[in-house]
Amino acid sequence: MLKVGQNHVLSRALNAYPSMDKYHPDLRTALEILKEMAAYAEDQHPLSAMDFAPDSEWARALQIVTSYGHGVYSFPYLSESFCKDLMLELDCMTYSVNEAEPYEAQIPEVTFMTECRPLFDCLHSLWANAGIPLAKVLLAQDPSELRTIQAAKYTPENTPRGHWHNDKDSDVTLVVALTATHSGGGTLVHTGPFSENIVVPQLPVGHGMFFNGKAHRHYGMPVTAGERNLLVHWSEVK
Repeated sequence: MLKVGQNHVLSRALNAYPSMDKYHPDLRTALEILKEMAAYAEDQHPLSAMDFAPDSEWARALQIVTSYGHGVYSFPYLSESFCKDLMLELDCMTYSVNEAEPYEAQIPEVTFMTECRPLFDCLHSLWANAGIPLAKVLLAQDPSELRTIQAAKYTPENTPRGHWHNDKDSDVTLVVALTATHSGGGTLVHTGPFSENIVVPQLPVGHGMFFNGKAHRHYGMPVTAGERNLLVHWSEVK
């Protein structure tokens, strides 16, 4: 059973308060329209391009989203300043691997629920306000159960890459780039034998990759220099 704890004392109390300024400016601009679209998708039917005109507000709101195909997306999620604040907090926390996982899956991580509950609660609120509406719009899913939020670190010396895997506890996975000063990285997503793997490149700071992690087998590409820092959300439909 996951233990809830408070092993880290925040450097700044405001980092634990959910507020609109923690979102990326582009998401803030589009969020109310995206919520309108989410309500339509939930009340009527899953959204398709047949439901709005190319010059409509809905189409303009979706301009912040990049589609890679097969239900794999990215979009601006957190502000650069909040990502910097998160990294300042994480620099004071201890990363560890989950020794219950296979060796190739053991990536240094911080689980916010056990290490800093106030940050988990803040990120949970941000997810409920924006992540769930985006899931309804882009994936026609309502991932109401947020299973975990973790920070993960990849380095050439420690764990340079991931391995092919599925997120067994995540119907909707959001992976946000907290830094972008390293070389390498990015994610491969398997789409079957009739097409090439999707390549999601290293994203700008604050941007997140968004997809069904349980259904899509994926692989973190090697980091060749520096440190790749990710903020990972796992959620399920219940």
